[in-house]
Amino acid sequence: MAIVHCRPLGRQRHHSRTVVTNAKMTKLLTIILTIISITVTAQSTDCGCFNGIGSSESDKPSLTIKFSNGTTLSVCGYEQERLSENEVLISEFNVFNCKTGEQLVEYGAVQNCIVKKDELELTITELKYLPAGENWKWEQVEIGLQQIFVKENELVVLEQKPAFEQVDIDESKADSFLIELRNLKGTRNLDNPEEILGRLEILALNDFKDVVDILYDFENYFNYQTDGAIAEQWKDAVATVKWIKE
Repeated sequence: MAIVHCRPLGRQRHHSRTVVTNAKMTKLLTIILTIISITVTAQSTDCGCFNGIGSSESDKPSLTIKFSNGTTLSVCGYEQERLSENEVLISEFNVFNCKTGEQLVEYGAVQNCIVKKDELELTITELKYLPAGENWKWEQVEIGLQQIFVKENELVVLEQKPAFEQVDIDESKADSFLIELRNLKGTRNLDNPEEILGRLEILALNDFKDVVDILYDFENYFNYQTDGAIAEQWKDAVATVKWIKE
C-alpha cells in the first residue's frame, strides 16, 4: 500500500488567516502613515487668518503670498470683490505673518483697497469715493500706495505714501460751484453737505484756489454744525488733503 503524506488542513487554514491579518495590518499602517504625511505637509504649508480688525482665526485668507526668503503672508478681512486670482477689493483688513501671527498692516472699515500680489511684492492701493467724474459723478480714485517685499533676504514693509493723480475737472463747473458756495456763506442753509464736502475735497486735491481754506474752515464758513457721518466725512476730507498736499 502506498503511503500518502498530507499537510494538516487545520494548519493550512491557520496560515491563511495569518497572511490575511498581516496584509490588513500593512494596509492599515500605510493609511496611517499617509494621513500623518498629509497632516505634516498641511501644517508646514498652511497659511490662515488670525484675530484682527476684520477677521478671526476661523476665516480663510483672501490672498496669501510666499516670498523668496520663505516668509508667507495672509490678507484677511472683508472681501468686497475678487478682481482676479491674485487681486481683491477689500476693506477692514490685516496682513499677517503666517508663522508668527504678527499684524504687519491694518486698514479700517472705511478704507477700500485693492490688494494685489505678484512674484516679488504685495501692493496695497487705497481708494476713495469722490465726485471726480463727469458732472460730479462719484467714483473711486487712488489716494495711497503701500508695498511689502523682500530685500537682502529681509521682509520690508514700507509706510503708506500718497498716490493721488490729478483728475480732469471742468473749470467752468468748478467756478459755478464756488460761486454757489460764496452765496451760502454764513447761511447754515446746506441742503446736501455730503455733496459739498466731496466736491471741496476733490477740488482741493486738484489745487483749485481758495478751496482748501473753505474746506478746513467748513463749520465757521457756513455757520453750520456738523455731526454724525457728516462730521466724520469732514474730518476725513481734511486729513486726506493735508496728507496728500502738505
